[in-house]
Amino acid sequence: MLVSLHIENVATIKTVDIEFDRGFTVLSGETGAGKSIIIDSVNLLLGEKANRDLIRSGEAAASVEALFCDLDGEKIKTVTGCGIPCDGELLVYREISENGRNLIKCNGKTVPTYVLKTLTKNLISIHGQNSAQDLLDPETHIAYLDAYCENRPLLNEYGESFDRLNALIAKQRSLLIDEKEKARKTEELTRQIKEIESARLKDGEEEELIASRERIKNIEQTAKYVKTVYKSLYQNEKSSSASDKIAVAVNALEALNQSEQSVKLEESINKLTSFRYEIEEIAESVKRLISDVGEDPAAALDAIEERLGLIKQLKRKYGADINEIKEYSAKMKEELEKIKAADDEYNATKAEIKKEKATAVALADKLSQSREKGAAELTKAVLSELYYLDLKKVRFETSVTRRTQLNSKGADDVSFLLAANTGDELKPLDKTASGGELSRIMLALKSVFAGKDDIDTVIYDEVDTGISGATSERIGQRLRYTANGCQVIAITHSAQVAAQADNHILVYKKDVDGRTQTFCRTLDEKERVDELSRIIGGVRITKKVTDTAEEMLKKKNKPDN
Repeated sequence: MLVSLHIENVATIKTVDIEFDRGFTVLSGETGAGKSIIIDSVNLLLGEKANRDLIRSGEAAASVEALFCDLDGEKIKTVTGCGIPCDGELLVYREISENGRNLIKCNGKTVPTYVLKTLTKNLISIHGQNSAQDLLDPETHIAYLDAYCENRPLLNEYGESFDRLNALIAKQRSLLIDEKEKARKTEELTRQIKEIESARLKDGEEEELIASRERIKNIEQTAKYVKTVYKSLYQNEKSSSASDKIAVAVNALEALNQSEQSVKLEESINKLTSFRYEIEEIAESVKRLISDVGEDPAAALDAIEERLGLIKQLKRKYGADINEIKEYSAKMKEELEKIKAADDEYNATKAEIKKEKATAVALADKLSQSREKGAAELTKAVLSELYYLDLKKVRFETSVTRRTQLNSKGADDVSFLLAANTGDELKPLDKTASGGELSRIMLALKSVFAGKDDIDTVIYDEVDTGISGATSERIGQRLRYTANGCQVIAITHSAQVAAQADNHILVYKKDVDGRTQTFCRTLDEKERVDELSRIIGGVRITKKVTDTAEEMLKKKNKPDN
């Protein structure tokens, strides 16, 4: 609800602070005192276009600040969904400047105008002779009917089904591939996978090839030394190697060892044999330094360059390195499998859609039945309120029309229809009512929706214009009644309406330092009698007028039903 309103430099207001309470509050005052300025200020908080003409003459800027408390869970969710911290209170500030600057802050965070509108549209609703707000917007009528029917649990269940249905439809569309496109894509993926796999790439292979290439470029000198070592130690076609000579020596020692005259030479034979094996191992290990080159280093280098060229070509097509190329191949395999499995998945999704659509349609039917029943009850209730407010010739109807396609709200279009005069055709609400008649119609609707819609604070701007007597008293009673479900604030010229209020605020003006200023103050019981007497009697206030005012305050009761 609206707890406080601070206004600075708006028209004749220099600075005003208004504290609001629960229940029904009226604002009254002489014509021209500045009541409409308060409405203009609230409209700024609702996101209306900033008019620099509102800025008090001689001032550079004007501002309005409001504090809202006791926000429910849904409203807190809306606020935090806009990136604004909220613990159940919302402080809204708007400043307009002569230089065109427009500053808006919500709980200290600067926001654009569209966010302001989003946050305040469910906090305050203003109804006046020229207003066309939530109840005049046909898009809101279905929400009002659902609130009246208490359809929220069913709506939530339907909404979840509708969202699942849309998700399945989106999935089905993603699976739907043209047959020619499917064949083309399959051929392309198969070719890419084959090209990568036929290369038989190994992790680290490119680095090893580059290292081998550098080694082979200097291989001639290396090979010369390797051959010298190998031929000297192990195998030499032209002369005996060290291994050959040791073998000859070992044979001779073995012959000596068999002679009876010789000393035993086993130890020497074993040592020489061991030396021979070590020499051969050294020769083989040295030879392995050029084993990957073979006898033709140039041919080995060509083979390496060819392999590196293939890797470079694959990198240009599929990735920055061998690892990325392999990852690309794996992704292509997955995509190929998806294409191959798309038909099965498409058919499975189609079956899921059929099942979920049946669920959504069944829930939409339940909503339609609830709405159709509720529409008849709502129509009857609104007509009763219109009759009570002396609009006996006005006809009202809640129209529920079935749609052929489901949407986020079900399968219905809802519209409030009105015929203002006898013989008139029923037409949409926003194209029919006008003036004071519209204000009473809005009040009738609000009375029926009291406590069921989602608006915390409703402001009625001169709902009693052109009305007097018993009708005014009934309007006051209805305003007081609707305040049981939400905070009601009314700007009024009617004593009958003002007398029904729980709280009464006087708007008045006086000259300060040679300039007119508007002020506000909450009236006590005696001051309320004085203000009601002024409204009733005008300039000349008699005891009879005062007694009437006192009697009106004493007898205020809840409305007759």
